[in-house]
Amino acid sequence: MKFYLISAFLFLCVHGFSQETKSYIQPGLLTASTTLSPAKMLNRSDINYYVTGFIEGRLDKHVSLRGEMGYMLGNSNDKFLQSNLRTFFGLQYGIPIHNLDLHAGFMPGLAVIHSNRSVATKSEVVPAVSFNVGMKFYIYKYFNFFANFSYVHTSMNNLVMISGRSDELLISAGLGFNFQTLKRNR
Repeated sequence: MKFYLISAFLFLCVHGFSQETKSYIQPGLLTASTTLSPAKMLNRSDINYYVTGFIEGRLDKHVSLRGEMGYMLGNSNDKFLQSNLRTFFGLQYGIPIHNLDLHAGFMPGLAVIHSNRSVATKSEVVPAVSFNVGMKFYIYKYFNFFANFSYVHTSMNNLVMISGRSDELLISAGLGFNFQTLKRNR
């Protein structure tokens, strides 16, 4: 049911704004946002909540550089992860359709992660990788609506007799802010 509502909303937005000829998706576009993102662990039954933020700079109509950071909100002691702070940087490839941008990306990064199952009191710094797909709909030169689905792979190394894999599916959605940095495209 939610899928149909989202699809109908996107159709109405694209159709309703199709009379407008200006496309905001131009080289030099800088986009940023912060939102609350739920994440379902794939190797366990836990759901974690992150405050995530991103900044993305468009190099041309299709390619952009994206940096992303996520901070996990506090967890109870019965969950696998106690804390997690991760950061990513990588490339996004977008398919612009007027002011709708469908995109996919790959971002390597690092995570500072601590498990409730760890015998050590220290956090581990481990490599992480994120694959994401999503969309942005630019409603005005300063605003966009976005939705992003990410698969994040991380694995802890210092757990005894327990798998350290902590892969997650993360959902982010909200209001983004834009700024055109190139004067010729404003």
